[in-house]
Amino acid sequence: MSPKTILILGGYGSTGRLIADALLRETDCHLILAGRTLARAQTAAAELGSRVSALRADAAEPASLDAAMTGADLVVVASSTAPFAATIAEAALRAKADYFDLQYSTDKLKALRPLAERIAAAGRRFITDGGFHPGLPAVMVRHVAACFDTLERALVGSVIQEDWAGWDVGIGTMEELLNEFRDYQALEYRDGAWRGMNWLSAWKPVFMDFGPPFGRRACAPMFLEELRDLPALLPGLRETGFYVGGFNWFVDGLVMPLALAGMRIAPSRLLRPLARLMGWGLKRFSRPPFGTLLRIEASGLSGGKPHRFNMTVGHADGYVLTALAAVACLLQLLDGTLARPGLQLQAQAVDPDRLLRDLARMGARVDMHEEVSQ
Repeated sequence: MSPKTILILGGYGSTGRLIADALLRETDCHLILAGRTLARAQTAAAELGSRVSALRADAAEPASLDAAMTGADLVVVASSTAPFAATIAEAALRAKADYFDLQYSTDKLKALRPLAERIAAAGRRFITDGGFHPGLPAVMVRHVAACFDTLERALVGSVIQEDWAGWDVGIGTMEELLNEFRDYQALEYRDGAWRGMNWLSAWKPVFMDFGPPFGRRACAPMFLEELRDLPALLPGLRETGFYVGGFNWFVDGLVMPLALAGMRIAPSRLLRPLARLMGWGLKRFSRPPFGTLLRIEASGLSGGKPHRFNMTVGHADGYVLTALAAVACLLQLLDGTLARPGLQLQAQAVDPDRLLRDLARMGARVDMHEEVSQ
């Protein structure tokens, strides 16, 4: 079988470039880096070597997408183009290519779901909500569930404490992040249903111990679509959710409340100034220790006895962790492990054990600690 051709939209960006680098190490695929600026794509392609070429593609221009996707077996969306999700997906269907994105966007999911029947009928595999956040929390829950006879509690927390001052993060990335505050849902699963925080729970945050160097932190719930069906898949599960540990005091205490209010009141008018404020606050006030990690705290029964299982997945660089999680999923897509056609979420589609093994093999930190009562 000849090597596959993979088109990476946003291939010269922070995450796209890292995905390209990992794919070159892990596969024999040919890569095409694409974006609105051909010169940047060409520079990145030349630096990566002979298996990489460059094209211009603009998500707002269907004709340019059609031209770029000609001959591609797989389209990877690593660009800040969530508003054009339907346009990109339609182009992938016309090109008879599979599809993968790592954007976190409620609007994106709303745009893709009406295409689900066409995707399945065409025999194409479309994987959405890739990367690590979303993308890994439900993978971690599915993995630890196999260690229990009955999994009763599984909380996944995150720390994203990065050296933002050292990164060239575009305004588009900040705008995409802030757009999610319009639909932010502070939901956690307890007492048989997904429930929002009330005034009492808001004053009693969930505390999670992330270990050195981050320690114990107060976390707030943040609903991810990949978690929705876990209670139905794991009937003994009584408590689960995803919880975020914040960025820094300025962003958490000032920018986030302003963003939550502003993106509901006047999103079109306030998006750009809030995005600039967010970017400035991340660069100005973020302090060491730096790193990105996810931690699951799970408990239940094994052999009729109480059982605990904790696991941490992380990396010193959040962009690298995002790229490695994406490539770990792409490896399963490329070799046919993810054979079922249709629209699927990464965390629900992958083999969780293999994905975690591949993450560790490629350089992510994966630590596990099990406690079984005697």
